[in-house]
Amino acid sequence: MSEEKGRFVQGRWVVDPDPEPVEEEAPAAPTVEERIHEAAESVRKAVNDVMNAGHHLLGTPEGHEHIERTARKAGEDLERAINAWAESARQALRRL
Repeated sequence: MSEEKGRFVQGRWVVDPDPEPVEEEAPAAPTVEERIHEAAESVRKAVNDVMNAGHHLLGTPEGHEHIERTARKAGEDLERAINAWAESARQALRRL
């Protein structure tokens, strides 16, 4: 008898077919818009984390307010910079 995988059917050896290879789909690369959205979300989360840490670390209401204002301004500045960069990237991609 051969080394092939199979089974007996009505007294005859029937070779089992090789399983079909399963093709895995490669994950789609994120789009520029998705990456920009993820970056903006990350900035917002970082700003909120800084504000929350400030609320816990500093004991005065004035200190909390100062940290909150500064963190919001930094977040807005960073978000504006990301959006400006993204617009520049979009324009560069359109030229291609």
